[in-house]
Amino acid sequence: MLVVLGLVGSAVAVTLAAPVVLGRGTWWTRHPTLALRSWLVALALAAGALLLSVAVAATIVAVRAHTSGFGAVAAGLFAWCGLAVAGGVGALLLTTAEPLSDAARRADAAVTLLVARSAGRPRRVGAHEVVSLPVDVPLACATPDGRIVVSTVVEAAMSPQCLRAVVEHERAHVRGRHELIRRIAAVNAAAFPGLRTAQDLRRTVALLVELVADDAAARVCGPATVCNALVAMDALDPDPGLQLRAERLARVRVRTWEHRRGAVAAR
Repeated sequence: MLVVLGLVGSAVAVTLAAPVVLGRGTWWTRHPTLALRSWLVALALAAGALLLSVAVAATIVAVRAHTSGFGAVAAGLFAWCGLAVAGGVGALLLTTAEPLSDAARRADAAVTLLVARSAGRPRRVGAHEVVSLPVDVPLACATPDGRIVVSTVVEAAMSPQCLRAVVEHERAHVRGRHELIRRIAAVNAAAFPGLRTAQDLRRTVALLVELVADDAAARVCGPATVCNALVAMDALDPDPGLQLRAERLARVRVRTWEHRRGAVAAR
């Protein structure tokens, strides 16, 4: 029974400590990939510890089925309560995830339909197709099948170098499965509206995936080019977040592919 209590205590400790430890200071702006992984690990540890505590309690009940000691009774109560809570949480997650998933599917279907109707010939950047979409709105995103979509408004407003930075940013989202991570965080926050960690996770993940993609684009195109691309996007569709991300890249040192090649040549 001590093991069960220890697992529950670990889950509670991780849940309470994650926002305090991971949100402290500005280290996460310099290392967004590490910060994103740390948040996801914290979420996995808390959920895993709770599920394991229920499994251990159920095992104790099965082993001590014919005994009537305090440990067996307590384990039985915990196991049944844990299963009831797990069932309730599962049902809540399903009911919450369904409308979010439907909205996401409708958005994905709309983008895919626009791409299918586009008369432009796609080009390839690495392993991904890049499609020009003739619409009068600033748009840069990825389709569910991994194609990069950039509207002609964005293409007309940017230099070829900045446009490549936008494409690399979206490619980083596809490679990192950032949309899936965002949806997991959104479902978690919707299922637990009163839990601070869930809300912090949703907000932080939404920002971190953008910073990770910015850094990935900067490693290919250079931080200055990505800064210019962010400023150009802000001019098309004003957003204070774009300005802050551009300022961050101007301050944070990002190791580019050119720097890596130089380091290898120096060896």
